Amino acid sequence: MPISSSPEPTAHACPSGQSVLRCRVLATVKAVVGLGLTAGALIWGLPRTVGVSWPQIGSMLAGISSWQLVALAALWALGIASHTIMLAAAMPGLRHRQSLLVSQTGAAVANTLPLGGAAGTAVNFAMIRRWGFTSFDFARYAMVTNLWDTLFKLGLPVIAVSWLGVTASGPGSLSWIALWSMALLVGVVVGATALLRSDRIAHSTGHRLGRVVGRFRRDVDPAAWARRGGEIRYDTASLVSSAWIRLTVSKTLYVALQTALLGGCLAAVGADVNPAVVFGAYAVQQVLSLAPITPGAAGVVEVGMAGVLVALGMNPAEAAAGILLYRGFTFALEIPVGGTALVWWMVRGRYLADAARTRRADLTGSEHPATPVRPTQAPAYALAAPDAA
Repeated sequence: MPISSSPEPTAHACPSGQSVLRCRVLATVKAVVGLGLTAGALIWGLPRTVGVSWPQIGSMLAGISSWQLVALAALWALGIASHTIMLAAAMPGLRHRQSLLVSQTGAAVANTLPLGGAAGTAVNFAMIRRWGFTSFDFARYAMVTNLWDTLFKLGLPVIAVSWLGVTASGPGSLSWIALWSMALLVGVVVGATALLRSDRIAHSTGHRLGRVVGRFRRDVDPAAWARRGGEIRYDTASLVSSAWIRLTVSKTLYVALQTALLGGCLAAVGADVNPAVVFGAYAVQQVLSLAPITPGAAGVVEVGMAGVLVALGMNPAEAAAGILLYRGFTFALEIPVGGTALVWWMVRGRYLADAARTRRADLTGSEHPATPVRPTQAPAYALAAPDAA
């Protein structure tokens, strides 16, 4: 349950002990490198993968009408809203409006930096703490949402290949992706089940993590981390047993709406849509997003999805244009939407902090609080925040 008396932390993207200037320089360099890789994959890689030119792709995109864009935007928004059900189920007490804010701000940060999930996690952690939740709540939330995301991402290619096997002949590359996904899926299920059911494994995992973190921080006690591992195991297992239906239904609905959005984008550029083929391309996107070498795996995802669609018989220009339109909603649009939400949250937080400081000054006669509040750092065991893709 939320603890309303918790201090309000400030989001810190810089690790402890690192100067702000150096942190900002490194973030800028990462952003430039990520944008360069993304631009190279899209500008050079996409046309050569599918065998079309940019003028051909541009002519397809230019033919999209305004009402089609509005309808696709509404479908995208509906999918984002459905995803908040899973996020709220993973953290009892979290409202859907708060889940939406967490989802979009985390996605905006992750989509601007290579391996930006860590920075998105720091922002989300600050939000969660400001709303009165504990670091324990956030760790459990991160574990459950990442587990469900991974299970679905690894399971989708298996379903896609089975579906294509009934309706169409799929490419060998997709079959290999399905085989590897199945192997990883079995490993994740076995590992997660053992971790959630065994106190011994949970304590051992916590102790080992504590020893690793202790190499960088002297105040870490591996025995305390072992005890915390047991507490997280018990609490997470209880949450999963009571909320697994909502988690699964929400994620299934989100996948269905995202697949429908991809099909709508392909139809908008004039492609002949086969649901099995569309689902296969969406499954490839989910697997590729597990390794975000570029921000949000941009460039890599577009090339992979377009290659699968062309291999399954779709017109190359239509496939490339439809994928770019789809990623315009699920990747590019999340940056201004989530960025605006993040700015609003930060400005509102400063306003509330100033109002609280003014009230304290009126009560104590001092302009500044007597005891400064130390910002809370994100727990080392918190996992990266899930994408909203």
